[in-house]
Amino acid sequence: MEKHAPDSCQRCGDIFVCKANNVLQCDCMKISLTKAETEYIRDITEWEYDGNCLCIKCLEELKKKITPFTLNI
Repeated sequence: MEKHAPDSCQRCGDIFVCKANNVLQCDCMKISLTKAETEYIRDITEWEYDGNCLCIKCLEELKKKITPFTLNI
């Protein structure tokens, strides 16, 4: 993957700039996830979205969706 490559979110189709080659500047670093939330998103991303990156909007939506379930972990 080239540095700062435009990509489309596998969940919603929105275009975003993936900064996987400079992860500290990546949008995904803007969201705070617990270990359980990170593992859940990683797992569904691998199963449902072929392990590709998701946009910040989808990451935030997934966090809101799963947070009540991960509070008991």
